[in-house]
Amino acid sequence: MLQSNDWKLLRQRVLTPVTLADTVQEQSVELDYVLPDYYPDFFRLLHCSAETAVTRRQYRDGQLVYDLCVRLTVLYCAQDSSTVQSVTQQLEYTKQLPLPGDGSLTGTPRVRISAETAYLNCRAVSSRRIDLRGALRIAVHVTAEQPREVLRGAEGLHIQTRSEAVRYAETVVRTEKTFPLSETLEVPPAQPAMLSVLRDAVSVRITEARIAAGKLLCKGEAAVTLLYAAAGGAETLQAVFPFSQIAEQAGLRDEMPLTVRAEAVSRLMTPEAQGDGDLRTVRCDMQIRLTAEACETAGADLLTDAYSTVHPVQMQSEQIPLLTAPAAVQEETECRAVLTAPEGCITQVYAAWAVPEQIACCDAPAGGTQISGMLRCCVLAADADGMPLMLEDTVPFSAALSAVLSDRPEIAVGSCSYTLTGTDAVTVQTVLRLSGNFPGVKQVTLLTDLSADPDSRIPAADDYALRLYYGQPGESLWEIAKQCHTVPDAVRAENDAAGDVLTEAQMLLIPNVK
Repeated sequence: MLQSNDWKLLRQRVLTPVTLADTVQEQSVELDYVLPDYYPDFFRLLHCSAETAVTRRQYRDGQLVYDLCVRLTVLYCAQDSSTVQSVTQQLEYTKQLPLPGDGSLTGTPRVRISAETAYLNCRAVSSRRIDLRGALRIAVHVTAEQPREVLRGAEGLHIQTRSEAVRYAETVVRTEKTFPLSETLEVPPAQPAMLSVLRDAVSVRITEARIAAGKLLCKGEAAVTLLYAAAGGAETLQAVFPFSQIAEQAGLRDEMPLTVRAEAVSRLMTPEAQGDGDLRTVRCDMQIRLTAEACETAGADLLTDAYSTVHPVQMQSEQIPLLTAPAAVQEETECRAVLTAPEGCITQVYAAWAVPEQIACCDAPAGGTQISGMLRCCVLAADADGMPLMLEDTVPFSAALSAVLSDRPEIAVGSCSYTLTGTDAVTVQTVLRLSGNFPGVKQVTLLTDLSADPDSRIPAADDYALRLYYGQPGESLWEIAKQCHTVPDAVRAENDAAGDVLTEAQMLLIPNVK
């Protein structure tokens, strides 16, 4: 037993998560569009949509600056025509968000920005002029890590300490890279040539990621889906394009667990004519952004309680959220919607797609995380006269995850199929893929400071060599020793106790040991 009056505290640096921003910004959308001369007159609106992407984001000098690209698409028909026309325009906005900070944050913040359409209205001012008005809801979630000092040991002045073995994130390294991906998509000979692209979608996923020699090596694939107008209706095209990338970032080590997220921040689908004038080739130009996060964990015995058998002790303890190793999420949930044509009957379905909206994430009452939202389902079909019509509806979806997440997962449409279930109804079956790796957070009560007064002594009770204490089930030997101002190991040894918690009522011998 240490008898020295030399007082010494041993400190340990840990990382705690800090939320810099968890807010929603709004952006109005306005477009007054005049149809080019080569477009037919506007007669009947089929569908309008607004797709958003964050093309650039930068955190500097306590401020987040990002560029938002809004892609507006209007599908319509001309008078007495069954051909679907598509009008696409892009609007760009620059948004700013001041972030709090005291300069003690480590590394690069983790930035998550997602945007969805709050509402969008489209009307024809004339046969050549279209007016769109709407608003976007932009959710911004920014977190970082802040170092904290806690105690891992104390020596001198008859101090007794209690500790807990804790694993925590010691280092977090983030890197981001945006690269171009250009490929060519061919229309198969069995399908008719395209007249124009009506809708396109790009889904990106990572197939392999690792760190080698301090560099990030990443492989993935971009799945492209096209809906195009053709003679007699509409057709779809699908293709998967692989890619591989190398990124460098200081601090990456081969043994660090790694998480990589990929998304398409921009895309341009350009039909190209062949020698006979038919459009059978599409040039696909995309910008893919990779966001990587590597986390190195460490373990230590950190103090949770302390007292001196001789001197009064002042303690400072806090419930500290410790950043732990990331938790992987790979879940799927199914959603079903029945869309009904208000008039007439459906003779053909060209395509169906779905878009997740209004996503919310909260702790589930029974533990884990509850994900909920709305799924907007769309179907492009034809009626009995061969005229195109658009069916659209929103249905709720939910999923229960066993893990407690610090942020919402990525929600992507894994597959979307349809069945013509009646003359006026289409059933859409959608599989939603929930994925991501999220830093875990463990709440632990730890000592952050400790002091003992060497000039004061705890008032002595009656002198005794040994006293009796009647312990109750559930009582801790540590708490009993602390109450009696003695040494826990001595109590344990005197009573041949195997554990720290009493399992039954028993008489204990309390030695007078300082």
